[in-house]
Amino acid sequence: MPSHPPRSLQHAGHRILFGLIVIGVGVLALLDNLHVFDIALLRTFWPLGLVLWGLGRLAWPRLAGSGFIGVLMIGVGLALTAQNLGFMHFHWRDWWPVVIIVAGLSILMRAVFPRPAAGRPLALTAKPLAPGERVDIDVSFSGINQRVEAGPFSGGHITSTFGGIELDLTQASIADGEARLDISARFSGIELRVPRDWQVVVEITALFGGVEDKTVPPMAPGPRLVLRGDVMFAGVEVKN
Repeated sequence: MPSHPPRSLQHAGHRILFGLIVIGVGVLALLDNLHVFDIALLRTFWPLGLVLWGLGRLAWPRLAGSGFIGVLMIGVGLALTAQNLGFMHFHWRDWWPVVIIVAGLSILMRAVFPRPAAGRPLALTAKPLAPGERVDIDVSFSGINQRVEAGPFSGGHITSTFGGIELDLTQASIADGEARLDISARFSGIELRVPRDWQVVVEITALFGGVEDKTVPPMAPGPRLVLRGDVMFAGVEVKN
């Protein structure tokens, strides 16, 4: 069975993707109005929005057949872009039956791979890490949910490209007073859960993304979790 990213991260990813498409349309329209280039950018490159949307279907699948739809959208977007640039030539009146074929395949996929039952969240089974281990997560076009068991936590690193990650540190402890977690994320959603007595220090550079610290500051100085790195078109959320 293919893994699905957590539903909350799917929603975050979809919002990021939709925002990227809107920004892209605005940038192309602005450049057209300013006559920066000799060709009409918006009319020529709008199908790349389909490519981005297809990548989103691959990164955050809603059902088992989403991979096929994602690949199809990427192919259509690239073909339309190639036609707009003059590299390909085809007529819609010859290819309109493909729409019916795709609709039939979509219905077939939904029948063979039904959605989860209503009210049942899409979630990954948490994979526990042995106490004392450093976190070493590298995700591309997939999702992962990991939990650090009770014991010392010494930090580690997270790398994600078009991925969704949930890391549960609520049962861990920091033995040396401070742990460093390096994060590098592109087009991703990351959720961290930490104990209430931890102090979170954010030193992450965000470009078209953000880091949201929802933890409650401890009453007294305690262990520090330092988050460093950079995120681009990605979101990181930290909470207790």
